Amino acid sequence: MADTEVEIEYENETSNDQEAIFAGITIEKQNHEPILSKKELYAWYLYAFACEVYSVVSLSSFIPLILEQFASEQGVLNINHEIACKNSTELKTIEEVRCVVNIFGLWVDTASFSLYTFSFSVILQAITAISIGATADHGALRKTLLISFALIGSVSAMLFLLVTPPMFLLVAIIAIIGNVCFGASFVCFNGFLPVLARNHKDVRKISDKIKSHIAEKKKLSNDQQISYFDDDNINDQNDQSTTELLLNDNNSDVILYNLLDNLAKTKEIISTHISARGFASGYFGGIILLCICFIISFSLHSSVFSLQIGVFLSGTWWFLFSLLVAKWLQPRPGPPLSLNERRNVRWLDYVVYAWKKLWITILQARKLEMTFKFLIAWFFISDGYTTITSVSLLFAKTTLQVPAVGLIAISLIVPLAALFGTIIVPKFQSYFGLTTKQTVIILNVLLLCIPFYGCLGFILPFGGLKSGTELYYLAVWFGIIIGSIQSYCRTLFSELVPRGRETEFFALYAVTDKGSSWLGPTLVAIITDIMHEIRFGFVLLFFLILSPIPILLSLNVTKGKEDADKASNKQAIII
Repeated sequence: MADTEVEIEYENETSNDQEAIFAGITIEKQNHEPILSKKELYAWYLYAFACEVYSVVSLSSFIPLILEQFASEQGVLNINHEIACKNSTELKTIEEVRCVVNIFGLWVDTASFSLYTFSFSVILQAITAISIGATADHGALRKTLLISFALIGSVSAMLFLLVTPPMFLLVAIIAIIGNVCFGASFVCFNGFLPVLARNHKDVRKISDKIKSHIAEKKKLSNDQQISYFDDDNINDQNDQSTTELLLNDNNSDVILYNLLDNLAKTKEIISTHISARGFASGYFGGIILLCICFIISFSLHSSVFSLQIGVFLSGTWWFLFSLLVAKWLQPRPGPPLSLNERRNVRWLDYVVYAWKKLWITILQARKLEMTFKFLIAWFFISDGYTTITSVSLLFAKTTLQVPAVGLIAISLIVPLAALFGTIIVPKFQSYFGLTTKQTVIILNVLLLCIPFYGCLGFILPFGGLKSGTELYYLAVWFGIIIGSIQSYCRTLFSELVPRGRETEFFALYAVTDKGSSWLGPTLVAIITDIMHEIRFGFVLLFFLILSPIPILLSLNVTKGKEDADKASNKQAIII
């Protein structure tokens, strides 16, 4: 305890009383951030409602189909480059015949073109997200960056209404810009979550009780000097490790321990509640617009222009609601980035700091065997379901010839089933008494059934995804799984993270997610170009989704928790 320094700064009602001493605990005067208002909280929910519509409607559904269709209208047959795809009858009657397009001297399958575009955009998205991470956490630019990326991304989506098939390369660039801006804005959006939680009235109420309790006690010995910061630092750091140290301190008391323990639990409950409502808001917005797009597509007889209208509407939706967010959401600036040199911090300093911090976190994660092992499993899980999302609609359009109305219906079924999955899976877990790890493994096995069923199409005369009707049933299956596996993986990872370092480890968790999302689509695109059949991608998907199962089976969650606790206790205790 001698080397431990913990500070709580607070606003003392007595102007002359700058410092009160309780058991060697220093309490300093400082103004607080404003308490979270309902208007500000609803503004945060509103951004999820705004931007997730672009993700659900455009990124996951319509843009891949538009890219493939535009490329096809400019493409030629792989067996005869003199015959345009749009004038060919062989394309629909002979399975080996595929449509290819020339991209900078390379002949690429039109379905692969969409996958390559998505993969490249995800790589740029990950690089951008990492680079702006420090800017989002430090200084007053978090809100500015969020709104800026939102406006640029939404405008790029609205431009889809003006493009035509000959502009398919420009369309790919616009799609990349939109995806990068969506991911970057979401980094800033997530950065608000811990700030909102720590300034929630229930959390602040407990924080005030802690400070009042300390202020009332002035008779403890000065053997150890412990300082405490204000609300922000109380909520940001290692609540459990601090309470353990306070219990070991002869000068501390049970009341203080209980208050700190209650603070940690309350903050966790409120963070989970706010996060869940944010996800629900996004899904709800996506479902509303998909229903509208379904009607538009039906009215326009499933034309590709109906899909362009859908992307335009998602951009308009994102743009308009972001304006309300810009008006109502408070900036909530983070602590300034401090450098050893005495000079003004430049934007490049933020970028360099972000990459250094990521590398340090990776090195630290490697020392936590079970945490690092789970990140490897998460890499494959994330890549697996992302690739299914990217490939399924392209497979439906190019191989099963499902019309646009049917594709929109499939896109609508998935989020509806996902909402149902978030309700039914926890009941399933509770009924059978399953652990979080066991639930993740079961969900992964169920997800494995999708590529396995697709592979059956190679050997069975019927079934194995040879008709569009089968896709509707698989969409329900996939939706139920995807609505839960992300939530349970996040929960399992949170159990393996050192307390007080949640933000940096969840940043690594997000980087692992984005860092893997390009791999599967890229490999499927390469396989499609070589084999001229997108169905072979199911073989790759099978092994991608199979890979994390043995890793999860060998995961010792108990040991992982113990290692995380040890890592927490080794750090300097700063609350």
